[in-house]
This record gives sequence, C-alpha cells and structure tokens, in this order.
Amino acid sequence: MPQLPLSWLLFLSVAIFLPATPASSLRPYIRSPLFQPNRATLNMSGGGKDTQHTVMAGDDSFDEVRSAAAAVAEPSSARPALKSRASMSLFRFGAETPTNESKGYWNRQRRQFLQELAAECLGTFIIVQLGTGVVMADIFAGATTGLFQIAAVWIIAVTVAICCTASISGAHLNPAISISFALLRRSKQFGWSKVLPYTMAQTAGAILGSWVNLLMYAPLITQFEATNGIVRSSANAVVSARAFGEYYVAPVTTVTAFFAEAFGTAVLAGVIFALTHPANDTTKLNVYIPPFIGMTVGALITVIAPLTQAGFNPARDFGPRIVAYAAGWTGVAFQNCWVYIVAPLVGAPIGAAIVDKLLYANQGSEKVETAATTHD
Repeated sequence: MPQLPLSWLLFLSVAIFLPATPASSLRPYIRSPLFQPNRATLNMSGGGKDTQHTVMAGDDSFDEVRSAAAAVAEPSSARPALKSRASMSLFRFGAETPTNESKGYWNRQRRQFLQELAAECLGTFIIVQLGTGVVMADIFAGATTGLFQIAAVWIIAVTVAICCTASISGAHLNPAISISFALLRRSKQFGWSKVLPYTMAQTAGAILGSWVNLLMYAPLITQFEATNGIVRSSANAVVSARAFGEYYVAPVTTVTAFFAEAFGTAVLAGVIFALTHPANDTTKLNVYIPPFIGMTVGALITVIAPLTQAGFNPARDFGPRIVAYAAGWTGVAFQNCWVYIVAPLVGAPIGAAIVDKLLYANQGSEKVETAATTHD
C-alpha cells in the first residue's frame, strides 16, 4: 500500500529535476512579468552621479515614480526642459510599466502557458495510466495473452493523448521530444525556456497516472507478492516493480539496453519529425499523425520490450519509479534508471536530426520555423 502522500511524490520529482537544471533555463521564468509582482525602477543620471530607486506596487512612492517616468516619456516639446542632463526610465523587469492592454496580454500569455503545462501533464497521465495499467493487468491479473495486446493498448493510449493535447501544447509528452524540438525547431511557440516546465509537467503526469494504477491494483499486487514470496523492499522485487518502471535482466547487458533504448527513441523521434515536417505532403491532413505515432510506439514495443520493456520516455519511466519507491520498492525502484533517462535523451535528437538535416534537408526549409512543434 502507498506509504507517502501524493504531495510528497510531486515534491520529490521537483527536488530531483530542479538541481540538475542550469540556472539560465530558469531565468526567463524568474524574471518574467508572468511570475513576478509589479516593480518599478527609476534610473537617474546627472551631476556626475547615477542613482537608482526601486519600489514595489502598493508603496507610497510607486505612483510618484510612475509619474516621473511618464513625464520623461513625453516628447521634449511637450514637457519643460530639464536643468541637468538627467535621464529617467521606468522598468518592470525590462519592460515599460504595463498599461491595461499590456496587462491583459501578459495575463493571456500566462493563462496560455499554464494551459500548455496542463496539457502536457494530462497527455502524459493518459499514456502512463493506460500503458502501465495494461502492464499491471498482465502481471498481476494475467489479463492479456501476448505482447501485441499490450502494444495495442499503448497504440491507443498514445493516439488518444496526442489527439487530446496537440492543439494546446504540441503534445510532446516526452522530455526527449521536447529537447529535440528545442534543438532543431525552435520557434516563437516553443524554445529552450519551456523545456524544463514541460519536463516537470510530463513527470507530474506520469506520477499521477502511476499512482492511480497503484491505488486500483493494490490488492492484486499484495496477493501476487504473497503468492510468489516477494518481499517488496528486497532485490527480487523487480518481478513486481517492473509494472512501474522498466528493467532489463541478464543476459541483456547495460550496453545492449542502452543501445536498444537510444535506437528506439531515435526511430520514434525520427518518425515524429518526418510526420510533422512541412515538406511532407503525405501528412498534410494532420488527423493521420497521432495514429501513425501511436502505431510506431506499438511496433517498437513488440521489438524492444522483450529486451528492456521499451521505455523511450524519461518521464514515463522516472515518474512511476518515484511512485514505486514511495510504495515500498526501495531496493529496486531506481535500479539502472539512468539508462532509461540518458539513452532517450541521446537517441531522440539523433533521430530528429537525421530527418531534418538529411532526409528533408533544403526541402521546405523556409517553413520549418513556422512549422508546428505540434502533432495536431
């Protein structure tokens, strides 16, 4: 049964991902007007001295600073000449004091950004809840009769998740795919500044999806462990822990597992970039893209799952591992998890680059910048 509340699981995911993130990727959010209160800075230079006055909205002097900057912003013909060579400007973290119109713009931007994060969280939740749910059904209930039945559910899960979220966030639903788009198809809609928030949202969705499965299958898991003499905290608990994260066992080596995961993710990313490339005339009807991506995942599962369980997605693997650790699989929860994080991050950009820089090189390149970082 669960040992930690869901809030602790979310905290753990933040605590693990945040320290590994460069400060530069956080700066756009720390300094952005979307996440900060109004602050006014009045810079004055004159008489051989430079002075700076910073006030917060609500301070008594805030209106005075705003008025001083507004006076300086007037045309020189419309304001009295200054006796000293003084220059004043009002900044709100690098921007002019927001008018009602600009405030509305930033509110819309913030709302849109939060919707994108919610979409990434929801889409990853759907994939993990359905995908790992059928794995649990197979392990703990014997509900499936072959690998292709499991792959078929993954096809459905990926297709549904993309269809539900693509028009909002682009349906990356995978940190490796987000990084590939930031590397190769940066646009006004998506760039490096969104990679970390997308990753956090995807991981949160994976945690939630796995947690729901744990709550539903808890009695069957307990019965399975009792029948097979499995101690959840011991090293042999991989037999039940594999319903959460992915594992490989002998004779599969770490090198083989790494290659399999990197190769599978490269194929997946290559297909995604090929299907969404503006020069690809076969997928101008975007409605075909989600099932094609889903079928690619299903095909890769049937080939690679016997070796590594076919992860291809750091969030899909790491989120359920957090749940497994919290639920008592402390001895094996994070066993070899680095393979399932690093290998996809290596493979996805390679597969995407082969498509954009080789297969579709100089074909519709003028459209790439405006091409959707979406699969809608």
